[in-house]
Amino acid sequence: MAFALFVLITLITLAISVYASRRVRTAGHYYVAGGGVRWFVNGIAFAGDYLSAASFLGIAGLIAFSGYDGFMYAIGFLAGWIIALFLIAEPLRKIGKYTFGDALAAKFKDRRVRLVASISAIVVSVFYLIPQMVGAGSIVQPLLGLDYAVGVLIVGLVVVLIVATAGMVSTTWVQFIKGFLLLFATLGLAIGVLAVANMGPIEFIGHFVDNPAVTVPTPSGINKTYPGDVFMSPGVKYHDPWDFASLCLALILGTAALPHILIRYYTVPKPSDARKSTVVAIIAIGAFYVLVLFLGLGSNYFQEFGTMDPSNQNLSAPLLAQYVGGEIFFAVISSIAFATILGTVSGLIMAASGAIAHDIYTEYLGRKGDEKKTLRVSKITAILVGLVAIGLGIAMQGQNVAFLVGLAFAVAASANIPALICLLFWKRTTSQGVIAGILVGLGLSISLILLSPTFMGADAWFSLSNPGIVSIPVGFAVVIGVSLLTQKSVKTVAPEMAKS
Repeated sequence: MAFALFVLITLITLAISVYASRRVRTAGHYYVAGGGVRWFVNGIAFAGDYLSAASFLGIAGLIAFSGYDGFMYAIGFLAGWIIALFLIAEPLRKIGKYTFGDALAAKFKDRRVRLVASISAIVVSVFYLIPQMVGAGSIVQPLLGLDYAVGVLIVGLVVVLIVATAGMVSTTWVQFIKGFLLLFATLGLAIGVLAVANMGPIEFIGHFVDNPAVTVPTPSGINKTYPGDVFMSPGVKYHDPWDFASLCLALILGTAALPHILIRYYTVPKPSDARKSTVVAIIAIGAFYVLVLFLGLGSNYFQEFGTMDPSNQNLSAPLLAQYVGGEIFFAVISSIAFATILGTVSGLIMAASGAIAHDIYTEYLGRKGDEKKTLRVSKITAILVGLVAIGLGIAMQGQNVAFLVGLAFAVAASANIPALICLLFWKRTTSQGVIAGILVGLGLSISLILLSPTFMGADAWFSLSNPGIVSIPVGFAVVIGVSLLTQKSVKTVAPEMAKS
């Protein structure tokens, strides 16, 4: 059953890509599906793109092992869409074309702005790709009995075929279908948890709050025990409140700065459609995260039946499905998790390849040729990015995918949000300020991550696991400070920016 569902999802995905490839004749079709995606379809595709391996596998695992602190990832991921709705959606659709670099280049004629924006988009996309590939290996291993590295390789190759054949056209429909599948699967599993536990939703959550001893297994075999009110309060995972605040800031601001999310705003015909599709995404994503709470707590509740694997927290949801509904339910949930990864990785590879092929090759280097040549370069770039993602996914085996995504959000928020917010809402922003802000935000956030306990352990030079609370304010300060110092050299505003 597991193998049959895996093959079925793969074949359907590839069939969609082959069918959609007939509609791809220009760069506009490849990068943004010709800008003709309906707002409701785009909203569900947003959810399908955003609800990644981190959302389904990682957050369920974090809630099972860390309680309240794990659920805060879900709150942060959802809250970020409010920023996107009120600050980013419509203004970005008015000035953008294909990529994040296009939005910044709409105001400034300085080619260096586009180059720096594309570098940021590539780095953030790669950071986000790592946890998706880790999730791929984690789910294919128990699903098909294959080695972790083989699972990462399979997902990488399938996604490369999706992107290389039809680009954003096929990616949109894969994400749309996957979004619906994920919502229904999560609903079914949450209902199954409550039915087997024989409790209502409020009663089930109350069981944990009132429980005198919630047990959490560890890889060492020595279980940790927390009073229920402690487990359901801040502090189980993040003992330092500054670290917790840093994570929340990164998650809330990071959503609106992710390149693969930003490019979806260019796929709809009008700015108002961008706003409406964001509302649809918020509703779908919010419903999903409420359901994931019951998956994570359910995994902890039924842990005596093998629903928690301390060596791989990412398996909490699939193992829970196996207990609640047997092997068939396990196969269904695991296969949908696989589809989840396909949709998200497709969007990330589109964002990274667009930054390389469109921003750097076509626009910055001026290699503008015919449409066929442009498409060929884009597809080759997508293949190369996919191969890099496979290698990084294999190297990062064993990491919690939600935690890794939190780092990607911090990098995105530090590098992109200050430049984007100042560009849209502060007229005195200069190209020099944007360039400096992106480079400093990017460099500082990555440096602090490398110096944090995540990589250096007890010998870390930087005490916080997430750098957002330091690197994001510094990014804003640099954009504003450098812009004020370079007011006399402000470039002429492009006509399309002036009209908007």
